[in-house]
Amino acid sequence: MDDIPVPERRGRSWSAEEYGRLVDGIAGGLSVEELADRHQRSITAMRWAARQLVPPDEAADGEAADGEAAVAWLTERLASGAYDWQARLAENRQLRAAARKEREAAGLRGKRERPSVCEPSAIAGVWQEVTGHRLSPERRAEFLARKPLRALGAFPVEALRPVAERLWQADGRLLLEAWLLDTVCPGYATTDLSWEAVAGDSAGTATVLRDLVAAAVDELRDARAHSVLCRRLGLEGHEPSTQQAIGQEFSRTRQRISQLQARGITRMLGSREPATVALREALGDLLGPERAHDTPVAQRLPAVAEVALPGVPLDPGGLVLARLAGYRDEQARSLLKEAVTALAERHKEERRQQRTAERRERASRRWAALAEAADWFGASGPGPAPAREELAARRSVRQREHSGVWFSGKLGREVQYESVTELRVVQLLDHADQVAYFQEQPLALGYTHAGRRRSYYPDFLAVTTDGRTVLIEAKPRGDIPLAINQAKHRAAAGLCRRKGWGLLVTDGARTRADLVRHPVDPELERRIGAALASRELTWPDVRDIARGIPFTSLDLAALVLRNDWHWELGPYRLRADRGPQPVGSGPGPGVCDPGGRDGRAERRRSEQ
Repeated sequence: MDDIPVPERRGRSWSAEEYGRLVDGIAGGLSVEELADRHQRSITAMRWAARQLVPPDEAADGEAADGEAAVAWLTERLASGAYDWQARLAENRQLRAAARKEREAAGLRGKRERPSVCEPSAIAGVWQEVTGHRLSPERRAEFLARKPLRALGAFPVEALRPVAERLWQADGRLLLEAWLLDTVCPGYATTDLSWEAVAGDSAGTATVLRDLVAAAVDELRDARAHSVLCRRLGLEGHEPSTQQAIGQEFSRTRQRISQLQARGITRMLGSREPATVALREALGDLLGPERAHDTPVAQRLPAVAEVALPGVPLDPGGLVLARLAGYRDEQARSLLKEAVTALAERHKEERRQQRTAERRERASRRWAALAEAADWFGASGPGPAPAREELAARRSVRQREHSGVWFSGKLGREVQYESVTELRVVQLLDHADQVAYFQEQPLALGYTHAGRRRSYYPDFLAVTTDGRTVLIEAKPRGDIPLAINQAKHRAAAGLCRRKGWGLLVTDGARTRADLVRHPVDPELERRIGAALASRELTWPDVRDIARGIPFTSLDLAALVLRNDWHWELGPYRLRADRGPQPVGSGPGPGVCDPGGRDGRAERRRSEQ
């Protein structure tokens, strides 16, 4: 990250002449940005200078927004008449000098102190009441000199008493360090801060870790380092900020903010304050490489950072935690790089799992609709399902243009398919939660077509989680009504009826029942039905009969299935009965035969 451009006069003292030019600019209506550019100073410096020309009750020192208010107040006052800004500047300088002398006399320069709301004697009284012990004069003097007692003084007695009672009842002891920690981090004494609790998303662990980090940073006495860490880690109501943004706020370079951040971490590493020590011990256990954790440190660091510093980027959140866990700066930065890579891999895996979950949800919804449209046989209940180990492919698929294999996570093996339609059904069965297992080419069936006895291998057999079995035929919708496929369907229906199985004919999205309900122009059905009553039709006949009525191959397929017509391709024949096919001539030259290559192409175009 590049340094913030340093204004030419940054850090120089303000002279009376420069204050005069500032007043002239404000009276001329210049904005704070324009004033900063004219004076070659930062915007924060211009706000501060404007507040020096305004009475204290008009602009509170230390708030950036009041700098804008001070400029607005001066603009209005200068426009309304004469304003003795020199006198106000002198008074404000005297007030600042007096306040500075007071801070120096009290030894508070650059140092934070906790406000005291409870006297040490009152805390000692609570301790004696809860434990039932009386402190001798010597022990009382030692007790009142303990360092944690001063930290406990920042809390009212009403907040200290219930914590003391809870700790005494739980352990029979009331140690000042534990009392303080459980006051600033409620539940610390009884909460599991192990890696197992963090990995298990324990809400109590997350709350205590966050409170512990906030308490440890609050123990930092260096005011500047404390302010930087609070803004970097999003504590005390601040949003997590970059070093550049903090530098702009305080009119400091990014390097200076980085130095203050490092100084704060160094002082926390050497601190003996209770919350800081407890945080270092907890982080050492969570992130220490010496512990026998199954999860690598680079994977533990992002998880701990997300729990302890939610919403804070891994840099600086993970870097600060790694340093407090005992890693040197170069080790912590190397670990941070590994953690960023591990986090990216984790997010990639989470996105993959999310896509898988969404795919399973869609497949489950689609399967529910398909199963409802299937033909379920067995009035007395579903027949017994074949065991998974009994199922095996009865033949290998033929190698075609669109054949291949799909690895099934549900079955743990590759599944063969012969067409895009079969692949769609395989993916559906593999992802649908209702399907327990399935088998491609599960059995052989005999059937008769065109006077010949043939063998037929249904595409899939699936067993659902509720114990039902369904035989599945994967077919494009336009091929379902063909005479040979109807003969196969009758053979499969007979088997399913005997075994109490279901029968589903689908293209992976729609079913045989959907094709039956496909809307068709009634006039087309009337014309073709009337012609079939007296003769067999070829493709030219169908085309001539339907002249003037737009239709697709799906329309014709729906009519065939709905009226139980006999439909064959190559050569194209359509008749109303299933009797022997009469001998006739095929299509003439130049005629588009849907049973041939050109006819199939036309059917595909019409379906699309």
